Amino acid sequence: MKNKDDMRRVRGMLTLRAYDTAGVELWCDAGNNHIVATGYAAAAEALAGVPGARIARVGAGTSGSEPTDNDTPIADAVFVDIQSVEYPAPATVRFNFTFGYADAVGMAIREFGLYTSDGRLFSRKVREPIEKTPYMSLVGTWDIHF
Repeated sequence: MKNKDDMRRVRGMLTLRAYDTAGVELWCDAGNNHIVATGYAAAAEALAGVPGARIARVGAGTSGSEPTDNDTPIADAVFVDIQSVEYPAPATVRFNFTFGYADAVGMAIREFGLYTSDGRLFSRKVREPIEKTPYMSLVGTWDIHF
């Protein structure tokens, strides 16, 4: 009997919803992210139980440069903590977060980064700018599929 283990790349999907101060959804957007080299290293360490390798924060930044495997911290980052973690499907983990009305105000957000608790970039998503105001909150889910 032959064992077969097809290699699949880890992939991710970032979904963002913007809300006004009355809680009305303004828009929703979703797109694939880029898992960076430090992300793959962190995933391996997380399997071994290394405490600093767990996903803990999301950063919003200003660089619109295309993601590469060698990306490190995002530009001018403002961070929020992961609020909760879910497992919506086999081999999928979902990280829930919110950039509240007071977070990243005045920033033209062009990138998002998923970070480990020891500060390493796991994955990065670049998008059209979001002009963040105190009248908008961003609620996000970041799914990682293994």
